[in-house]
Amino acid sequence: MSLADFPSELFLPFLNQDNNVPQYVALFRAFQQAIVKGHLIAGAKLPATRPLATALSVSRNTVKTAYEMLLAEGYIETKHGAGSFVSTQLPEQFVAAKCSNANATNHRPALSLFSQRTEQLIPTQTTKTGSLLRPAHGCVQSFPWSQWQKHVTKAAHTMKYASLNSVLGAPLLREQIASYLNVARGVKCHEKQIIICSGSQQALYLSLQLLVNQGDHVMIENPGYSGIGGSIDAMGAVKVPVTIDQHGFSLEDGLAQSPNARVALITPSRNYPMGYTLSLDRRLALINWAKQNKAWIIEDDYDSEFRFDGPPLSSMQGLGGEKCVIYTGTFSRILHSSIRIGYLVVPESLVDVFSQAKQFMDGGLSQLPQLALGEFMATGQFTSHVRRMRKLYQQRRDTLKQLVDETMPNILQRVETDGGMHSVFLLPEGYSDIEICQKANAQDLGIYALSSYYVGKQKQQGLLIGFAGDNEESMKHSIYKLAQIINTGHHLSS
Repeated sequence: MSLADFPSELFLPFLNQDNNVPQYVALFRAFQQAIVKGHLIAGAKLPATRPLATALSVSRNTVKTAYEMLLAEGYIETKHGAGSFVSTQLPEQFVAAKCSNANATNHRPALSLFSQRTEQLIPTQTTKTGSLLRPAHGCVQSFPWSQWQKHVTKAAHTMKYASLNSVLGAPLLREQIASYLNVARGVKCHEKQIIICSGSQQALYLSLQLLVNQGDHVMIENPGYSGIGGSIDAMGAVKVPVTIDQHGFSLEDGLAQSPNARVALITPSRNYPMGYTLSLDRRLALINWAKQNKAWIIEDDYDSEFRFDGPPLSSMQGLGGEKCVIYTGTFSRILHSSIRIGYLVVPESLVDVFSQAKQFMDGGLSQLPQLALGEFMATGQFTSHVRRMRKLYQQRRDTLKQLVDETMPNILQRVETDGGMHSVFLLPEGYSDIEICQKANAQDLGIYALSSYYVGKQKQQGLLIGFAGDNEESMKHSIYKLAQIINTGHHLSS
């Protein structure tokens, strides 16, 4: 098929839609739909990458990456020296799914607005993230499994004599969390203010459900954790993306966009993904704003345990925000991703309404892991584990920095932060972090693209590289592999 015969008009709507979808993904989906619907017939030859890129006003690497994805999933095939052609047989799983989805759609009753919004927010997964250098993944080998097993066994025995589940969570665990937060984070609370959740995502979602109405404005960090933005959208609320700089969340920028915002959702200890810490004066300004405007602050104390340089700042809840701050935390990153336990610390005035909502949501979580974790904390093993991990992760952070300096000194610029489980490296102008990550993931490197965490068109190019879950030998091998990918030159965008 010549370029003159190619139906370019079928592809432009995909490329002109959501700015948060990478162009190579949009192009892949456009080809996928054109092939399945018969606009591109079996055996048809596809245009060469260079002229097609020019016709669609995208980079050649965007087209090449889309072609690679189509080839990997069986939509096209290549013939040496002849080019790329539409496959004569579509992937069986796609055909089956297409028929199944069509039948389900035709016979499905109407859904709520919430479910319709949720469907729009779930992206099509086209690539698999690698397992090496993944951000937010800790050292599984260092978890004290033998100690944990003893506490699980004891908890199972205790449950034979335990009373009915408390919707707020196991009393022992809530007591231990209250004690730990008071000492380690300066949180002013007692155990009755603590609600155990299945993780930070449920804690944040429950908070938004009770604090936000449809149409309300919620200030979020930009860049920031993309998962919570989906929850806000699903509720029909309005995201207000607020600029993050080296001092953290800019309230001035947020109020300039939305003077009547109802909620500010922030990660003051360590912004995700950049790693910046919210300065003391900005913390106090936020608390003062919330008090004066009867607004709420949701404080996600992400990565507060892993600060390597200097003492941590007190939580916002403990800086005078105990009446306007909902504080959240999780154990999955500190201990192990399979231990799905998070928590909320709510103002005393909200304890009843949160507990009632939690009752409707799930009626309380399993007691066994809660009791085991409560014992793990009561014996002092939790704080010992945190200290060991803090020391180990600091060593691994320094190792990563040294390896990057050795292999890519003039390409990757590290963002200086004081802790965490990953480092952010900025790319020079002209580099595409999405395309680098696509190629890295194909080689089992689980790095993330910084640009994917931004809302709007202004996106900084960079890489999130995890260090907590990789030993020195593994990290060295992975960084050399990443350097080869970046140095090939296939990542440059036009």
